Amino acid sequence: MSHRNKALVAIVAGTALLISSGAAIGQAAIADERSGKAMQTLNVDFATETGNFRGGASGTLYGLGDDGSPADAILDGAQVENSSQKPPSGTQHPSGDALALENQFFSNGGNELAVYMQDYYPDWSYNSGNRPSDSRTYVLDVPVDDPSYGTYTNGGDGVWDYEQVTEIVINKVLANTEHPDQYTFIPFNEPDGGNWYASGDNASAKIFRTFLSDWDSEYKLIQKIWQQYKNGEKPSKVKPTADHARVAGPGDCVYRQNRSSAFLSHAKSQNTLPDVFVWHELGKESLSSFRSHYESYRKLEKKYGINPIDVNITEYGELRDMSVPGQLIQWQSMFEDEKVQAETAYWNYAGNLSDNMARANSANAGWWQFKWYGDLRGAQTVKVSSDYMNKADSLQGIAAIDRTNKKATVLYGGANDANADQVKNDGSNIPVTVHLTGLDQNLFGSTVDVEVRENAFTGPDGVAATPRVVNALSDVDISSGTLDVTTTSVDRYASYQLIVTPHQDRVLSIDNAAAGRALLVEEVENTVLSGGAQTYIKTPWGDGWNYFMTSGNGDVGSFKTGSIASWTVDVPADGIYRFQVISGNTGFPGDNDVSVDGQSAGTIHFGAELAMKPAAKWLYRGSGEVLLRLKQGQHQIQLHGSSMDNTLDKFLLYQVSASDNSLDRIEYPADQFRLESGALLTYDQDGARGFASLNGGEAKLFAHAWESGYHSVKVVYTASRGDSMVLSVNGTSVTTITAESDGLQSSMVNVALSEGINKLELSGDAVSIRDITTCRDAADDSNAITLEAESLQLAGGAQTRENSASNASGYSYVTGLGKQFVTEESGAFGMGDQTRVVTLDTNNTPKIADAVRGTVTIPAGTIPAGKFNMVVRFSNDAFIGKHDYNPQIVDLGLQVRDGTANGEEVARGAFRYTYSDSNFLERAMTVETSGQCFGSGELG
Repeated sequence: MSHRNKALVAIVAGTALLISSGAAIGQAAIADERSGKAMQTLNVDFATETGNFRGGASGTLYGLGDDGSPADAILDGAQVENSSQKPPSGTQHPSGDALALENQFFSNGGNELAVYMQDYYPDWSYNSGNRPSDSRTYVLDVPVDDPSYGTYTNGGDGVWDYEQVTEIVINKVLANTEHPDQYTFIPFNEPDGGNWYASGDNASAKIFRTFLSDWDSEYKLIQKIWQQYKNGEKPSKVKPTADHARVAGPGDCVYRQNRSSAFLSHAKSQNTLPDVFVWHELGKESLSSFRSHYESYRKLEKKYGINPIDVNITEYGELRDMSVPGQLIQWQSMFEDEKVQAETAYWNYAGNLSDNMARANSANAGWWQFKWYGDLRGAQTVKVSSDYMNKADSLQGIAAIDRTNKKATVLYGGANDANADQVKNDGSNIPVTVHLTGLDQNLFGSTVDVEVRENAFTGPDGVAATPRVVNALSDVDISSGTLDVTTTSVDRYASYQLIVTPHQDRVLSIDNAAAGRALLVEEVENTVLSGGAQTYIKTPWGDGWNYFMTSGNGDVGSFKTGSIASWTVDVPADGIYRFQVISGNTGFPGDNDVSVDGQSAGTIHFGAELAMKPAAKWLYRGSGEVLLRLKQGQHQIQLHGSSMDNTLDKFLLYQVSASDNSLDRIEYPADQFRLESGALLTYDQDGARGFASLNGGEAKLFAHAWESGYHSVKVVYTASRGDSMVLSVNGTSVTTITAESDGLQSSMVNVALSEGINKLELSGDAVSIRDITTCRDAADDSNAITLEAESLQLAGGAQTRENSASNASGYSYVTGLGKQFVTEESGAFGMGDQTRVVTLDTNNTPKIADAVRGTVTIPAGTIPAGKFNMVVRFSNDAFIGKHDYNPQIVDLGLQVRDGTANGEEVARGAFRYTYSDSNFLERAMTVETSGQCFGSGELG
């Protein structure tokens, strides 16, 4: 049976938000004899459990920008366990306020929110690197919600300035938070380096003794204020219930043995021990040295008779690690092994999970690695070993067993070559055997099913589709308790998910041409280049602080007008294919034409990419795609250069059409669901083994869509006639599915999905789900309402602009929406270096121009009454202030009102930075209208 989501897709295009306001089914990757590379082995012992899955390595520093940036589906899918953000009124960065985003964070899997208290200051290093004196008098004798609270005048008042800053920060958090017990306060960040107390690891230095004294006073002040709120002396939204405030420190930029020893000894004597011990592990060398640092730290605790303190590595990794799943798995496995929390470092801008997501709502390969890691919540980790422990850039893994769902998981990646020349170490075509032991027949039965999925690197802003099944074993005997699963790694940058379950009542298969999911990949430097295009070698072991990883350790540059990259490819079947190019540019959108066998075949439209600093220019890579209709056999695909002057990293050719003519079909079996509130996998019913029994709970699926529009969602399940389940999409209930018969059956629902990651939830009682399949249904887009913003009613400062260099539909769009900031231009034009920076007043508040705010109104009768998935194409190039290495980008808010532009607000969304005012991304919002006119445009 089928259902149709009654809500249409309302697509508002071209709206600009600008600051001018056993049996191998298909062992697809067994040892590759052609590569001549030796097999590498990861040993997993499921009989030796190592504790509860901690999940703490999914933390981020400034991974969230604002409420709604990133979107809920991205955040919930990634399961960010902890994050450090700026304090209310903090001026180090314009976005990332902990209070502004706390509700979204905690409702999407977050457990602990930390506040970098020194981020109150605007400059880096804080206060020019110098310990503050008593040079200001802060207003503290008015209510916290008074606009004057926390403002200051120059001139001292006999109190240390930072003591007053601390009082401001703690009061603003505790007076306004709805989650006080889940906060951690970090009073000092990298005090050993350039922030106030620099002395390296010299614990005898006078400035270090000053730090210890300041630590004591800060700790005690925080606890004093906490008790005032807990006891009701000060008003708050929610009273704290914990005995004391969680405080973290010391916060050194590297592990310091001498300072850590002196700090612990002193803090114990003064009763100021932190609840979380913090330091940073940023360099690639940390992949080799972290475990020894951790062991040394734990020995210090024992030396001083201190009970184990939680550890959080609040900044880890280099630019070269972010978005690269084969790198992230090495960090995550190391931290999970020691059961510590850890946060990806903040190298670029806030709100994109430290470069581990793409565009406005899409996954890159880093996001899928976060998602896989988060899927292990509730499981028990088990022992993993190999010959590569404590070796940087090598095969590493995490393994866990979920006894409730009878599911064993291994996450692994990073298998690498061992050449003296690092450039040659791309890890391609290395056979990896996961040697499983301790498989319990009492849990799994005598035979099992195994699937291995591959998560290939696509660059920081390149879209990564749902990982494909590259190896599958069905009904394999495990009477010996052991099993070897061999899969050839595509390269060192990819990660893999291996899942073992009891034998299921479904047919396993790999994602190949027969399944309509074939994928062909080539490094562009291996194609035939002409017209001046050149190959550039990139070392993976260079300056990782300022260097993004490049697939294959090389790319193609000097790709200008007249240049051509030619790829000869063997297409496995007739049909439609998606040609994807991983590419970087200089901060502006642009086009590359595509030809097939000498005939024009379309144009790839590339969006702008981050280019605000040398480390990003040409190297912060995104993706562009175009659909090609190809016949089975050999073809030559050519990409033609243009004035965009982009770099090329990798070509990918995805099969889109299957043999049944379905498009972008993806099947998600039940063991890929995230099961909550009582739902679980069951194996005790013939014909339904391996199905997800809802049991009053819910099955949650994070589904990828290449483009916004209608998709069919097919659910295969068992139920009795009349049993029902509710389908929700991105938090909105869409329909109730009711079984029309007894036993195994399927239902089809057409729903509006957004480009990128969508959260599908099925909730019910007596229903068991085998799988969910999504397919693109572009024909149904005729039911959508598509509106060009420039054709609507504009008022105030809103106006139409035309720009043939933009990627807006029709090359025109509306600018000037909402309140207009006063801005100033800076930087050279033409290379992505020119920025429009918002002007601040003396209290670091953006200045608002006198111009009338701009609005756009959809006339009454254009959209009928109802609930809609509204997809907005937007741009936002807003900056506030300047920083040494973090682009100070701003999330802008779009308010949607029913009736008029001044009517009741029915939706609000945060719209992220898009690198250029001429570069447009998509962001979806759920809106409900009465059928009257529909206004939008308030920024802020």
